[in-house]
Amino acid sequence: MPLTNPIHPGEVVWTGENPGILLKESDDGPFCAIALFFRIYYSPVGRGTALLILEEPNDPVSLPKACNALICDSAELAAYIKKDFIEKLPVFAALPGYQASTVVALTESYPLGDPRTCYREIIKTDALDIELVWDQLSQPTALELPAELTGAKENELYTVLIESRDPTININGKRLRGNPVERIQAGIKTTTAFLYFSETWIRPA
Repeated sequence: MPLTNPIHPGEVVWTGENPGILLKESDDGPFCAIALFFRIYYSPVGRGTALLILEEPNDPVSLPKACNALICDSAELAAYIKKDFIEKLPVFAALPGYQASTVVALTESYPLGDPRTCYREIIKTDALDIELVWDQLSQPTALELPAELTGAKENELYTVLIESRDPTININGKRLRGNPVERIQAGIKTTTAFLYFSETWIRPA
């Protein structure tokens, strides 16, 4: 069936990939490790790759004491992500570890594996070798969310969601503690470990 209007009148905020891993030690406890990855193909400040990683999200510390950092290959993109995305999501912006985090230059990043089974993202800096792993993956679900069902409630979201039941965050060979927990998004029962592919944010006209 043809679309009534195939052209969306809104503004493209950014489009790309946005997989993440949020871990807890208990279902009702705070997040004890966070990794939120961005591979952005288009934004108002250009393309690039970034990783928000919080080894100690509840402590106001950063490198070298703890790996609380925003790793990015573009300072302009890092500033854009912080201001227009991360800091509009209370689950991240209010964390002491995020507030103390530093921006670190990314030197290399690439994906490995197969999102039908097990998927990885490798992120490197001069001093860090980070591996993010999403295992025990679900079937993909296509999502089309109005602004009121998104975190910041400003922009519409179009994406493909693949949940993971067995994720890991590894920093220089050390596996961070914690496990994913259940979450509900737009009425869908999923986990706090997810692959978001073909992710596009649209600001309504």
